[in-house]
Amino acid sequence: MNTETRVVTESGSLYLKKLCRHFAHKVPATMAGDRGIVEFPFGRCRLEATADALTMAIMLTDEQQVAKAEQVLAEHLLRMARKEALDIHWVRTP
Repeated sequence: MNTETRVVTESGSLYLKKLCRHFAHKVPATMAGDRGIVEFPFGRCRLEATADALTMAIMLTDEQQVAKAEQVLAEHLLRMARKEALDIHWVRTP
C-alpha cells in the first residue's frame, strides 16, 4: 500500500532538509537536491520539494502501519513548520 500527500508551501526545500536531518538520527535518511528518502521500519518515504509544495510518499511494507506512518510524518512536518499553517491530506492507494 502507498500513501501520499502534497503539502502546499513555499518552504518545501527547507522542510525536506529539516525532516531528512532529523530522521537521520534514528533511521537511514539521504538527501540529494530537492529529493530525499527516509527508510522507516514501516516502509520507505520519498520526499520531493518544488517551488510551491512538499510531496511525501510512503511505500509501506506493513499495511497495518499506514495510520502510524501518516501520523509520524505529519506531526514532524507540523512541528518544523510551526509558523506556517499547513494542510496535510493523505491519499491511500493499494
